[in-house]
Amino acid sequence: MRTLPLLFAFALAAGAATKVYLVHDEAAPMERLAAYLTRSGHPASAEDQPAFKRHMRSLRPEAVFMYVHGDFDTDIEDYLIEYAQRGGRLIVLHHGMASGKMRSRRWMPFLGVRIVTAPDPNQWAVLRGDFHLVNLNPGHYVTAHQVRYPETVAYTPSDAPSAEQNLPSIRIPGTEIFLNQIFTDGRAKTVLFGFKAEVGGRIYMQDRAGWLMPAGRGHVFYFQPGHQARDFDHPVYARILLNAVEWKP
Repeated sequence: MRTLPLLFAFALAAGAATKVYLVHDEAAPMERLAAYLTRSGHPASAEDQPAFKRHMRSLRPEAVFMYVHGDFDTDIEDYLIEYAQRGGRLIVLHHGMASGKMRSRRWMPFLGVRIVTAPDPNQWAVLRGDFHLVNLNPGHYVTAHQVRYPETVAYTPSDAPSAEQNLPSIRIPGTEIFLNQIFTDGRAKTVLFGFKAEVGGRIYMQDRAGWLMPAGRGHVFYFQPGHQARDFDHPVYARILLNAVEWKP
């Protein structure tokens, strides 16, 4: 049974033109995020790939979230790239940029990211544990507008050489963490967040938890948290994603 807030959100969406689409292959996380966006004044629709594909060419969305873990429909892949380049706002979440996307024709080169496998010393890895989302760009609207960070952590940026700093963060417990999303486009990206995690007694810190890049006339965001539906219940993380929708270049 759906919760009352979720029912309310979709009832509200039915009475207003949809502004934000969340294309996925796992409904629960995106339905939660869609409900929050709708309550926040951005009527949103969470749709699986077949549903989205049926009408995507007729849409004029304010933003599109991509949350596809498995096989990525090539027509949707092409549409989302074109949508961003023509002035759209594309927001990629979690496994929308993971090892499975190495099978996609254009996606990873478009995002300016490479994933490598063994025996490369910077090989891709997936860990599970507590994820600290660390604010590395405190002056940016997305990281700062109506965002209250509940704690600080000691963090050394992976853009070496860097000094350890105490930086604002939020903790997302027991989730999935990606190591070594390698940038291939120099300084084209504006890094917004890093992550810090301790797994098996080892501490990992990389400046890859959230970023923004231009794409033609539009923009692309990536945010790494979001393996589980409950990750989107974190009020601070939800506010950050709303800021990505509302940010004015």
